[in-house]
Amino acid sequence: MIKISKNNKEYSFNKFINTIQYKFIGDSPIVWMFSGQGSQYFNMGKTLYNKDVTFRYWMEKLDTISIKYIGQSIIKILYNNEFSKTEFFNQTLYTHPALFMFQYAMSQTLLAQDFKIPDILFGASLGEFIAAAFANITEVEESLFDIIKQAFLFEFYCNNGAMILVIDYINNSYINSIFYDKYQYELAAINFERCFVVSGLYNKITKIIKFLKEKKITYQILPVSTAFHSSHIDIIKDKFNLIFKNRIIKKSTIPIISCAYLSLNEVNNIKFFSGDYWWNIIRKPIQFSRVITDFQKKYPKAIYIDLSPSGNMGTFIKYNLCIKKRNRVIQIVDPFNKNIINIGLAKKKLKILINS
Repeated sequence: MIKISKNNKEYSFNKFINTIQYKFIGDSPIVWMFSGQGSQYFNMGKTLYNKDVTFRYWMEKLDTISIKYIGQSIIKILYNNEFSKTEFFNQTLYTHPALFMFQYAMSQTLLAQDFKIPDILFGASLGEFIAAAFANITEVEESLFDIIKQAFLFEFYCNNGAMILVIDYINNSYINSIFYDKYQYELAAINFERCFVVSGLYNKITKIIKFLKEKKITYQILPVSTAFHSSHIDIIKDKFNLIFKNRIIKKSTIPIISCAYLSLNEVNNIKFFSGDYWWNIIRKPIQFSRVITDFQKKYPKAIYIDLSPSGNMGTFIKYNLCIKKRNRVIQIVDPFNKNIINIGLAKKKLKILINS
C-alpha cells in the first residue's frame, strides 16, 4: 500500500478505495472525467508539480516506470523550459504516458484535498484506461505499463496520422462528401451538436485544411501523430490484444461510463475488460454527445468534475447541457498556471452544488 504524508496527515489510496460503494448519493452523482489524446500540452500542471506534494509524488512515482520502459523521463520532457505551451506535444510514445500520469496524479491530488469520492467515472478513449486504473481494475503501475506498450505500437506502426476537430454540424452534406469520400478521413468523435473530430492520414491534411478555410469553417489540428479511432490503426489490432491476454482483472470499485459501448458498465461483470473491450475503446468513434445525453436523462442533477489538462471534457459537457445546468460542470486545470487556486475554488463550488 502506497502512503504519503502531508501536514502530519496520512493519505492512502487504498483507504479511499475501501470506502467506495456502488450507490449514488441522492440524485446528484459526482462524475470524474478523464480525457484522451489531443488534450495534452507542454508544461501542463507545472505549478502543481512545483507546489503540490501529492501531485509531485505521483508524477515522480509513475515517471520511474516510464524511465524503466521508455528510457526517458516524461517529467523532463513535459517540463522542459525549451518548449512552450503552444508547441505541438504529439509524439505518442511520450504523450500517452504523460496523459496517464497527469490525470492519475490529479485524481490523487483531489483525494488528498478531501474532495468527495466520485460516484461514477467517465473516460474518453485513453481516458477510460485512466478511469479503470483509478477504479482499481488493475494496479496503477501495471496500467501505465500497458499504456506504454500501446504507445510503442502506435509509434512504430501508425505514426503517420492526424486528427482535426471541426466546429460545424456533422450532417452537412458537403462535410460528409469531402471528409469521408474524397479524403478518406473517418469520423473519430462527436463531442456535441456542432463539434466533431475526423481522423486520417497526415499527407491528406493540407487539402482538408484548404477546404475548411474556403468554407470558413472553424477547425483545430489536434496534437497527435496517430489517426486514432480509424481504420488506419487496424494493423496493430492483434498485437494490441496480446497486451491484455493474460491480464489479471479485478472488479471495478466505481462504475465507468464508456464512450465506445454507450453504457454504464456493470462493474461486477469483468468480461468487459478484455483485449477486445480495450480495442474498441481506441478504435470505435467516441460517442461523447450521445452518452452524456442519455446519462443526463437518468441523472439530470449530476455534477461533473473535469480532471483533464485542458478542460476540454468540461467544455464538451457544457455544450451538451441546457444553459441553466452548465454551472454543474467544474473545470480545474488550465494553461494559465492557476491550478492551485482553481482547486480551492472547485472545492467550494462542489460543496455548494452538493447542498443545492
